[in-house]
Amino acid sequence: MLAISLPAAWLKAGRTGEPLLLPPAVRALDRLRALFLTEAPLTPGFILSLREALGLTQEAFGQKVGVSKMTVSRWECGRMAPGNVAAGLLRKLQARAQRDGVKIDGRKR
Repeated sequence: MLAISLPAAWLKAGRTGEPLLLPPAVRALDRLRALFLTEAPLTPGFILSLREALGLTQEAFGQKVGVSKMTVSRWECGRMAPGNVAAGLLRKLQARAQRDGVKIDGRKR
């Protein structure tokens, strides 16, 4: 079980009074998934969330994986999927982020 604290500004009450997550909260949860779910599929959202959790631009992220900024953009938009080599490097980035400690807002601990 994992408990997280979200700023109140990231939530609002729905019609029935149940809490609804606003986009910043959803992005924070996506970053959690990208960092900690080791079997998460390499979806466009996963790649974007991992990059943002690491606090990297598309260019810097691409350099770490050995691809261009445009390739990262295509992955994040779903127009292209990472190949086997790039997928392995993405998993290594994820493992390093877990090991080194990355806050969900992208800053290192």
